[in-house]
Amino acid sequence: MGFPAESLERMYRNDMEHVVKFLNSHHQDHYKVYNLCSERNYDTSRFDHRVAHYPFDDHNPPRIELIRPFCEDVMQWLAEDKDNVAAIHCKAGKGRTGVMICALLLHQGRCLTAAESMEYYGKIRTTDGKGVTIPSQRRYVQYYGELVKRNTLYKTQTVLLKRVQLYTIPMMSSGTCCPFFTVHQHKVKIHTQEAVKGVKKGLSCVEFELPHALPIRDDVKIEFYHKSGLLKMDKRLMFHMWFNTYFIVHPIQPDKDYFGQARSHSRPTSTVSCPSPDQARAPFAEDEMLNGGEEFVLELHKDEIDKANKDKTNKVFSPNLKVKLFFARGREDQVPPTPEPSEGNLSPSQSENDLLDDQDLDDGTDSGDEDCIYETSESSVV
Repeated sequence: MGFPAESLERMYRNDMEHVVKFLNSHHQDHYKVYNLCSERNYDTSRFDHRVAHYPFDDHNPPRIELIRPFCEDVMQWLAEDKDNVAAIHCKAGKGRTGVMICALLLHQGRCLTAAESMEYYGKIRTTDGKGVTIPSQRRYVQYYGELVKRNTLYKTQTVLLKRVQLYTIPMMSSGTCCPFFTVHQHKVKIHTQEAVKGVKKGLSCVEFELPHALPIRDDVKIEFYHKSGLLKMDKRLMFHMWFNTYFIVHPIQPDKDYFGQARSHSRPTSTVSCPSPDQARAPFAEDEMLNGGEEFVLELHKDEIDKANKDKTNKVFSPNLKVKLFFARGREDQVPPTPEPSEGNLSPSQSENDLLDDQDLDDGTDSGDEDCIYETSESSVV
């Protein structure tokens, strides 16, 4: 369901009074509310303090370690009484709510694959089938589905980010761009890669080689920017992606129809302008020797990249847009670097991309569906 709002907000979201009345009249003493919003809260006494908080940011996936406790909490509550129901909400009651409900369906065994759970949720929650649409959120549903399928618990895994390749050049300025990226761990920026200047229009690939292998672990966000001027603040967010380092070393097996098709993360065989993946790179020789010499590649296509996937008309990004991230296995004593100085209080979920924010809005907004309460006796989730 959507956020139970008060004051003026209740005019376009769920009215708190209506939500309380609905739950008390239909499920008196048998409901528990699950609030997924990190940005806001309310007086839990309105729901007799039967409220659990599993917060994460709007338009972003949850921490992978948040999902299992949420599922176990809901399962325990439903098991206590056959009449118990769970009311799960975020702001609009679709994107974040959908991620956790899809994970719950996998945890319960009611859906066997992430694709099945997201298709089911899309049909039940929306009129157009677009339930969980943000690529990183969909990826984390599949991450949890893989943990369930393997019957294994999540473990922290350190990896070393060595280099990054960007295939096809976004048309940010005169058909080209000046790209750079930042790396965030636990929502804190730990690395800024220097911008590549003089990128020619039509170039098929740009490679970023890090000065030193970057230790990262757990949930990581990489944001790609276009450097639009000389000042530090002259930048425009192009796209971003979240991934979890455990699944770099223990890769997922994509579901059929996940992002439209099943893909492997194997290397392409076509020749591009980037250096050969087999080319020796001295800066990483020691790291590779110490960590067994293994190399892992995460390859994400346009429809697997947040914000870039919204460019349905290929106005800014080619349909062949792709990002490849190259890693070595890390050791637990290789800790991430000290966070970089803050540039302000910009929320990780706040957009700086004015090129795409007003078009192709299938990014986790409500697709025309009202923020209403949906009830299904079959799942005991409202």
